[in-house]
Amino acid sequence: MFIYVDESGTFVSAEKSNSWCVVAGYVVPEVARKQVEHSLALLKRRLGRGIQDEVKLKDLSEANLTRFLGELGKLEATLFVSAIDLGHQDPEVVVAHQAKQVESVRANRPNMLYEEGRASIDDLSDRLERLSPQLYTQMVAQISLLDQVFRVATLYYVQRLPATLSSFKWRMDEKNSVRPIFEQTITHMTPGIIQAKSFRDPGVFVEGFDYSHFDRNFRSAPQDIPAYLQEAVDHTIKSAVNLGAVMRDSKFVRSHDVPGIQVADLLASAWRRVLRGKFEDNEGVARLLGVMTVEGQTPNPSIHLMTLGEEQLAEGTAYRAALNAKRTCRPMVYKRAAKGRNSPKAKPSGG
Repeated sequence: MFIYVDESGTFVSAEKSNSWCVVAGYVVPEVARKQVEHSLALLKRRLGRGIQDEVKLKDLSEANLTRFLGELGKLEATLFVSAIDLGHQDPEVVVAHQAKQVESVRANRPNMLYEEGRASIDDLSDRLERLSPQLYTQMVAQISLLDQVFRVATLYYVQRLPATLSSFKWRMDEKNSVRPIFEQTITHMTPGIIQAKSFRDPGVFVEGFDYSHFDRNFRSAPQDIPAYLQEAVDHTIKSAVNLGAVMRDSKFVRSHDVPGIQVADLLASAWRRVLRGKFEDNEGVARLLGVMTVEGQTPNPSIHLMTLGEEQLAEGTAYRAALNAKRTCRPMVYKRAAKGRNSPKAKPSGG
């Protein structure tokens, strides 16, 4: 599968609420990739643009957008979103959150047996510390999105297109040449952060589903699980996912060269606008976007509205948008996969 990632918004601290910034991940199984590219090409044609031209949300009328979203909603591709309202984020909380993350990375230094490992920890923590609050906030939102994609998309597609789990091709928008520290930091930190989260909140794998394509490339046998992972938890890890392998094919690419990134850009921008209530038929657009999202754990919505501080209840326009998306989202459980003499059983999996 291809996972196209792009963001909308500056991620700069704001004085007013409703200052939403969004990271979107558009997950496209190989069998749907040509259909996605065809839908984008048709949109460009309707706008009188060439196939090599990029189109932005500002170039689309609301009618153009809703028609495009309706076409995408019929495909096997799915949409994941992490959004944060920078008007509700105390800048001091962001700085404290970053300092704590740097400290947690450096805490692993004594566990490194070799100088190469200690140098790697030093390099990573220094990169993380040098990020601006703006880029740090974006990094947290983006890693949250990647974790969401890995957990939810795996469980969703194993029931529908298990063969698509044989590869994960992460393609993230390369904004400009002055952000190498951000790109290098997110590349190095993502597997470790997702792994640490899996200790606290293991991912769900279901006995009876066809994980053969996934296991062949990403599942570690018990004897191959590193000792430090076994020591990090208070129970025996019977199986684990090699997150480094899952994330290995990650690239920052130019949107001009990758149609999937162009679609992710339009979807991220549309979600940011709908959270801010800027469409004429805001609820209608939210429902169309929701069709591409996947049902979350009850009572959570199908998109992730996040914060770096204390949990807050969404309200107003953003709450209504998330609620409308939840009403039209795709069910997690595929009825055909759930049928059979032996009901599938969920089991946790280590990181």
